[in-house]
Amino acid sequence: MPVKRGQVGVEYIMLVALLLVFLIPIVSYSLNESSYRIKVSQIENTISRVTKAANAVYALGPGSQDIVLVAVPQGVEGVEIAKNSVSLNVSLFGGISQFGYTTVGPVAGTLPIQPGTYRILVYHTSAGVVNISLKS
Repeated sequence: MPVKRGQVGVEYIMLVALLLVFLIPIVSYSLNESSYRIKVSQIENTISRVTKAANAVYALGPGSQDIVLVAVPQGVEGVEIAKNSVSLNVSLFGGISQFGYTTVGPVAGTLPIQPGTYRILVYHTSAGVVNISLKS
């Protein structure tokens, strides 16, 4: 029984459609997961750089300072810099997650929450507190 030309075309279209039904969700999930991991990596990198600079400046004593270049990702809802910790509140998957590090000495100040790359001034004051602020 010979196969008709139209039947082969329909079978080919069905095969391609079946493959797309399986591939599209996998590709979509992969893209979402990689975007999430990049965002988390940027958040941890930002906090880590600021806290390492704060610890180094605190160890050097009053009057010492450092400038840190950080990239703030999209989704940062708030910043908490108080006592001995630096943390960012970030919107992930419909909820708020908090990422933070502790510092050796007391810290105060603020970080920007708007997405972008910033120069952050980390300065050890004469009062013994490490001040973290946006470099103008």
